[in-house]
Amino acid sequence: MGTQAVNVVASDPICNKSVEVHLVGVNRFEKDLWETTSMTDYWTPGNQLRKSSKEYTYVIQFGQGPCEETLGKKDPIRQTWKKRKAEYLFVLADLPGVYTDSTGNADARRLRLPALGSKHWGLRKKQVDIRIEESNIVSLTVPASE
Repeated sequence: MGTQAVNVVASDPICNKSVEVHLVGVNRFEKDLWETTSMTDYWTPGNQLRKSSKEYTYVIQFGQGPCEETLGKKDPIRQTWKKRKAEYLFVLADLPGVYTDSTGNADARRLRLPALGSKHWGLRKKQVDIRIEESNIVSLTVPASE
């Protein structure tokens, strides 16, 4: 599941709030489910999809320390993603405020990226930088078109 590290940075306002971020490796058969799942429902306590995807979800918690976390190249979650044949990396953030549920990247709380190590990142990119803003998730490293 790739040679790129993933560096997730929380903007100043987010860093001081309790914001949970999930990195989820998803294969092509699960993509539609993850693209259309209501983010409001997903972040509701007890949500079934969130519970059932724990084994292939990397969790970052902001608000209690560093404003930056890196998912290293050797983290065990990568082997899990590789075994599951993940083709996409979904970045989900429980942003403060009220949002309207939308599908795909139209929902500010969800960002779909190509899987780490896919040809879309190119060979020279050693790190994928993601920034969690107050109102959305931004990939500062832009992959080639899918």
